[in-house]
Amino acid sequence: MKSIKIISCFLVVFVFASWKNYSYKKAPTFRVAFYNCENFFDTINDLDVKDEEFTPDGKNHWTSERYKTKVEHLAKVISSIAPDFIGVAEIENKGVLKDLVSNVQMAPLGYEIVHINSPDLRGIDVAFLYQKKKLTVTGYHAIHVSTDDTAFHTRDILQVEGVLSNKDSVCFFINHWPSRLGGAEQSEPKRIAAASALRSAVNQYTMKHPNSNVICMGDLNDNPNNKSLEAILKADTTVAVSNNDLFNPMLILYSRLHIGSLYYKGNQDLFDQIIVSDRLVDKNGGKEKLISNTTIYKPDWLFKVNKYKENAPWRTFEGADYSGGYSDHCPVLINIRL
Repeated sequence: MKSIKIISCFLVVFVFASWKNYSYKKAPTFRVAFYNCENFFDTINDLDVKDEEFTPDGKNHWTSERYKTKVEHLAKVISSIAPDFIGVAEIENKGVLKDLVSNVQMAPLGYEIVHINSPDLRGIDVAFLYQKKKLTVTGYHAIHVSTDDTAFHTRDILQVEGVLSNKDSVCFFINHWPSRLGGAEQSEPKRIAAASALRSAVNQYTMKHPNSNVICMGDLNDNPNNKSLEAILKADTTVAVSNNDLFNPMLILYSRLHIGSLYYKGNQDLFDQIIVSDRLVDKNGGKEKLISNTTIYKPDWLFKVNKYKENAPWRTFEGADYSGGYSDHCPVLINIRL
């Protein structure tokens, strides 16, 4: 009888421990980040793109030493965040990404690379890095952004589909929308075109995969309350039943706290954003919970006083002057429970 009681107690403890472990596995948390790496070029002159300024003989005197410093700095930022998945922008090619993920700071995280060359005239692209133990990529392709200006070529949107380690399906969209060169109002139609291309891609994907999770990220060169985001992409803070609706936690951060991921002449903009499908809101305990898990990464060492006498993200170049910093953008990240 005594032996039976001991065995029974052991079974209760075992079942309870197993249940706790099972519950944890049923709701893993994934860290998703985005980072504009600010002109992450190698030193080689690519004759197919306009990258001459980022060569040893170019106007930026982009030497091997400066390139190595850039790799070290970007690796420090990303490894300190340690995201499971991260979208990156302003990278020249797959070669610079290989140097980045093999850096001694990054190598332990075991990142794989998804990259496609874009038609951008400067040769800068977006890409996606993921920890292979957390995601199995099942496919990826580029989404072209067309504008009324046929001579204008911008970055493609990168669509990456996969299955997470908990067997949930997911689709990432990595973006770098057209800049505000020439003025925000004059250039707005180009960002609206990018928003339309992304909206269409999300619609097409969710029609085929109604139970999948969607995560959009990128440097959108617009704030969360601009027309391209709210009216065209329809990324807001309401939660609806439609499976293709998008929730933008960055809108709350921007409107409530007035904080941004990049600084310019005393102003802060939140161009770097992570937007998710509405179905992820409930999975994360509601809107406030998801918003509280959304962060602009701002450690002190990522900042430096610039020529405008403001403490701003420490960039690689300040105008024509080499500053030796990280990037003119701060990374953004979100912890998502699936």
